[in-house]
Amino acid sequence: MILRTITLKLHNPSKRKKEIIDRAMRNYSRAYQYLLDKAYTEIQDIRDNYKDRNGNYKALNIAKWIDKRISKELNQFDIQPLKDSLKLDFGMTLASYLSLNEIQPNANYPKAYISQQEFEQRYDHIHHQLINEKMPLSEFEKQINKVIKKNDTLKPLFFCRYDANRDYCLLYDAQRNRYYAKIYLMNIKDEDRKVIIDTGTKELKYIHKNGGQLTSSGRKERFLILPLSFGTWQEQHLKKALENPDLLKTARLIKKNGEYYLSISISMEEYEKIQVQTYLGIGRAMRNPVHYTVVDRNNSIVCSEPVPLQHNKKYVNNRLPLHELHRIANNIVEVAYKEKSQVIIKSLMDRGDRLQWIDAGHEMAIPGINCSSYNQLGHILDYKLPEKGLPTPIRISPAGVFCTCPECGLNTRHNRFSKELFICTACGKTMNIEQLGSLNVARRLNCNNEQSLKIKIEKTPDGVRLTNKVLGLNYHVRNPRENMDGFIQEIERTVEDFYKNISKNTRNKEFKKKYSLIKKIEQAEDLNGIIQIV
Repeated sequence: MILRTITLKLHNPSKRKKEIIDRAMRNYSRAYQYLLDKAYTEIQDIRDNYKDRNGNYKALNIAKWIDKRISKELNQFDIQPLKDSLKLDFGMTLASYLSLNEIQPNANYPKAYISQQEFEQRYDHIHHQLINEKMPLSEFEKQINKVIKKNDTLKPLFFCRYDANRDYCLLYDAQRNRYYAKIYLMNIKDEDRKVIIDTGTKELKYIHKNGGQLTSSGRKERFLILPLSFGTWQEQHLKKALENPDLLKTARLIKKNGEYYLSISISMEEYEKIQVQTYLGIGRAMRNPVHYTVVDRNNSIVCSEPVPLQHNKKYVNNRLPLHELHRIANNIVEVAYKEKSQVIIKSLMDRGDRLQWIDAGHEMAIPGINCSSYNQLGHILDYKLPEKGLPTPIRISPAGVFCTCPECGLNTRHNRFSKELFICTACGKTMNIEQLGSLNVARRLNCNNEQSLKIKIEKTPDGVRLTNKVLGLNYHVRNPRENMDGFIQEIERTVEDFYKNISKNTRNKEFKKKYSLIKKIEQAEDLNGIIQIV
């Protein structure tokens, strides 16, 4: 079984319920940051004394640092119903930070929330730097926006268990085929608690192994009942949970753009893994949102098609809604499953792909899907592909995908003849720009694979020396053909030594080159197959 996440929207909560949720999230954020601040003063003690027997940091071990005294101090934030979840959430964060800190000593300590008082102090300090220390205006805006974000953004509430009488659970009205969330957010002294007198004509039954129906206890309750809305994909998994409630695990309550969502971890059957035989590249397009191309291991095109918008509808700034992205993702998954493809997408987080057409300094045409929606499509494929037994998408740099010739390999912006046409200035290869992008994306992995582990061979008086400058490999043998096993073992030892010393110099270019080559070695099914003697 594998864990996947389904996200359900809290449907139109009342003003009172919004206020209760917001207050709980703010209290949770304050308590969470309180633990982080307190742990920072004792970080060395935690680092030394809260590892497991194998020397690893685990959330449950870190959570034990919160003793009875600290646990009692958390009561000032009125988060009693969420205290167990808060401790585990804190443990997961600190365990991740300490593990990362061993690899990257300069990793920033986590900061989740800035109180109003701290916000005002930081704002005054940054403003003082602007006036008296002549901070550049661009840097001032950057620093201010960062502080505002930390003050406005509330930490998602974590529910560490699925339970009918604490944390959270789901309810189902079979007559109306409606689902509801029951979430515990209030403590025993909360004045907003209310008695559940009547659920109307709704018969809300627990989606729980013990079953049962929601009834009034006659007491003021600490939980809220909230209707849920979702798409057909989420409903498929909810129907499975009706038959087997044990599929439902932990959850997070998230606020985004004024709306509230319950993101639930659900246990799913793991499909038999498919051995990929082709590569499917997804590129942004001009007339359509995306275009895909499938190539075989010889880089020959198997199929190449655009994925158009449904009903040709236009969206503001070409930001596609979620239902369109899911429809496009389903189309791509269907093709990838049929062709047994490894999907490859561009990572547009740090830089764009330069698909937009600019003429005489003026933007003339923009892609059919913006960078944000394209990246979101990738996140959807992250869980849809494994459900079919396919690997998650591989992300590559977008550099050169729309100006590199697929025939001769020339990479120049002069190859872009118009907004829809590519003509190579060297060999004359002509291609539609939409197909070109997805083709170059699809072939990128094959091209990377062709960049084999190059080993330089030099004769010596008593044999030969095999070297690779990037790996720092220096191996002497009398006859390389007879001693290939020993050479393979030397490569494997070099990989092991790399990880033992990974915390050193992780930010320089040489490290990145070596790390990339190490990953290629690890992914190779047969090391002999990627070694190229030069």
